[in-house]
Amino acid sequence: MILERDQWHLGYASLLRDCRGHSHSSSDGMPHDPSPQPTINTLGQALLLTSPTADALSSARILSYMLRADGVPHRIKVCLGWSRLQKALGGVAANNAQEERDVPHETSPVRAVLLVGMGADRNLSRLFPPSTCRVYVLDSHRPYHLGNVHCGKSVVLFNDRPVTIGGEEGEIPSDGDDLSGRDSESSDSEEESDSEDDEHDKPIIDDDLGEHEFEEEEFHDDDDNTANDRLDDSHQPHDTPPQPTKRRKTEATRTDHPPHSPDPADNLAKHVDDHPNPLDTTAATADLTMTQDSDRDSPPPSPPPQESSASQPTFRELRRLRRNRIRLHYTSGAYHASPSSWMAYTLGAQLRFGNVSDLLWLACVGVTDAYIHGRLDVSGYSALCVDLKRHVGRLFPNDMVDRVGRAVYAEELEDLNLGDNRGDAAAGGMTQIGLSENGRILSQLEYKFMLLRHTSLWDSLLHSNFVASKLQLWRAEGRQRLMELLAKMGFPLESCRQPWAFVGVGLRRRLRERIDDCAEDYGLENVSYTGFVRVTGYKSLLSASDMVYAVTALLECSAAAMDSSSSKSKDDIDELLSEEDREEKEIVQAFNVAYDALNTNTFMDGGVEGSDLSNLVNGGNMTGTTGLGAGIRLAMTLQKTIMSTARNLVERNSIVRLSHFRYAYLNCSGSGVAGASSAVVTPEHNNKDGESQRQQHYHVFAKPLVLSRLAQFLMEMHRENGKWTGSKARPLVLLAEKPRSGTFMVVGYEYAEEAGNVVRNKFGQNFELAAKTMRGTFWFDSFDSNVVEVAGKDVQRFIEQLHYMMDSV
Repeated sequence: MILERDQWHLGYASLLRDCRGHSHSSSDGMPHDPSPQPTINTLGQALLLTSPTADALSSARILSYMLRADGVPHRIKVCLGWSRLQKALGGVAANNAQEERDVPHETSPVRAVLLVGMGADRNLSRLFPPSTCRVYVLDSHRPYHLGNVHCGKSVVLFNDRPVTIGGEEGEIPSDGDDLSGRDSESSDSEEESDSEDDEHDKPIIDDDLGEHEFEEEEFHDDDDNTANDRLDDSHQPHDTPPQPTKRRKTEATRTDHPPHSPDPADNLAKHVDDHPNPLDTTAATADLTMTQDSDRDSPPPSPPPQESSASQPTFRELRRLRRNRIRLHYTSGAYHASPSSWMAYTLGAQLRFGNVSDLLWLACVGVTDAYIHGRLDVSGYSALCVDLKRHVGRLFPNDMVDRVGRAVYAEELEDLNLGDNRGDAAAGGMTQIGLSENGRILSQLEYKFMLLRHTSLWDSLLHSNFVASKLQLWRAEGRQRLMELLAKMGFPLESCRQPWAFVGVGLRRRLRERIDDCAEDYGLENVSYTGFVRVTGYKSLLSASDMVYAVTALLECSAAAMDSSSSKSKDDIDELLSEEDREEKEIVQAFNVAYDALNTNTFMDGGVEGSDLSNLVNGGNMTGTTGLGAGIRLAMTLQKTIMSTARNLVERNSIVRLSHFRYAYLNCSGSGVAGASSAVVTPEHNNKDGESQRQQHYHVFAKPLVLSRLAQFLMEMHRENGKWTGSKARPLVLLAEKPRSGTFMVVGYEYAEEAGNVVRNKFGQNFELAAKTMRGTFWFDSFDSNVVEVAGKDVQRFIEQLHYMMDSV
């Protein structure tokens, strides 16, 4: 069920009733739905499941604040993929089943599940039977799975943009009997008996619409057994979480529905020919009735010609038209809507939490995260910035950016000391006061420089994606142009290599005054964008982009987070864990560290400098192993790794161009598939030896978000030099080796012709079709459809099959 923006508060009220054990009535304000609803009669708790992104963590913090304020007990867990989500929801179902049988259990039953940053594009109605539990989804992944839209109130989707359901012009197809793929191909053969597609003579019962459509329309060859062989239940659109599956030939009598299906309606799918869906017949009858009613007031028409009956669509034509719309809904490509953190804060503003500045700051961080990592285009980001700036002006009406900045950097005191007369300021009627604007949020123009407030100007420019791609800083000529730019603006190199917080006041002002004048000569147009900054005390300013880079680094470099809190005894225990358990332990530890770094104030005694916003100092010594300071330090190291890897891939000609895409391998050694090694800088954390250091680096690089950032920088590099534009423009596929599991992480990145634009990603369906037409081991476990994990022995054939498949479509 979809809740529009003005109905979000009703969904939250429903969540409170679920957890407090109140039964729902018809007057609860929720849209009416005739389907059976969960029966909730006892007190329970809420389970908040989040994906490992800065946006999802910010949203989780906002929702946690609201639930604590309303006295709702809740737990927060991170889910790295769909298999872990299945495990978590399976535990919820088992716990609730024990509660129904009056079996004693340790924790209170879960009455509401909140999915943050995941779930909208998967069929949650089949994930587990929500007999006493309701699922609430705040997710930006699109398109919606139709099973979630039409499953009643058991799944509640918080929708950010108005959509129309049903009708000829509706964005979302109407409800029907084929949303879960229960149509048999015998019914399709009956509908298309006059067409040339009569070779489908075996009934196939599938539990997912998207797979059913692909199999029916795309594969009409002699390898039907392989094409119809079920690879994974989580393909787009998805029904159940994935399990690693090995491809092998099956008997011709095999069906595609999972054995022991919990849905008894699957048994009725075989009779779809004899008993068509009454919803579809009603729709067809309604169309005919409308046509007849529209002619009642007109004069009696002349006898229609004999061929007039053919002008009205038949039932088979209506059904085929609807199926085509469903196919278009799923195959148009994956994209992202508004960030979940903005949705969570907007929900809080509809209630009574709109005046909490910490929640507004978290929303700014989440929106910036979506913009930096290419999930939000320039126009979408600008629209959300307008809304956030409205809230900033409401909470902090006297938006004095210059005054606050001068007080933070002690510029007024320095100006007073530099003047000829120390009483000039007082003579002018101004009184010098210490200004503490701790927690104040400001909206101002931010430069596309990397962590400028926490490093030197030289390093910030050198490791900025925007500046590096514009000036081609991986070449000697590009660095020479950068030095010319600094000289033209009047910046000595010695001052440029000092921490920015310690640079003189005159130089800091000169950057704001001169950068726009010199930008056009060096191709640096649009070097600034609307950003958000928070005052962290008397000494520091922190931008939302700085927070995003720090939290993302803490999340993605999970091995470093583990090393920071591990001991020898823990290392000995970790050796006994399986690869899956070890990876889960690492991501949980990294999640806890990143979640704490988002905190605005730590109430622990003896807090380390830079552990959170309260004690962060610009240009300070951030020596801690956890917290915000460690994340900022690790973010710069990770950015250097990404840029050096991109440079090595280009210099070694490791990127291969095919007809429909480019691809490149990132191997641990020269004996890999590509026959080349990416000698890159390893993130700075403790390692036992060189081999473990190299493996940890490449394991960090084999993370979907880091790999996507590498692909994004490679695209920006070649877009600016003109080598990947026009007829040479192609998407990019990167394959990073995971040495501990012997697999490759594969990420497909679509190409945008203009910087700042975001295009729909169709690699999800392309990866799925390529995997269906070959034998191999694949894991479609990521929340992003353009990510797949492939066994090392199958990765080369997978790329070849992907090329052949895209070439034949």
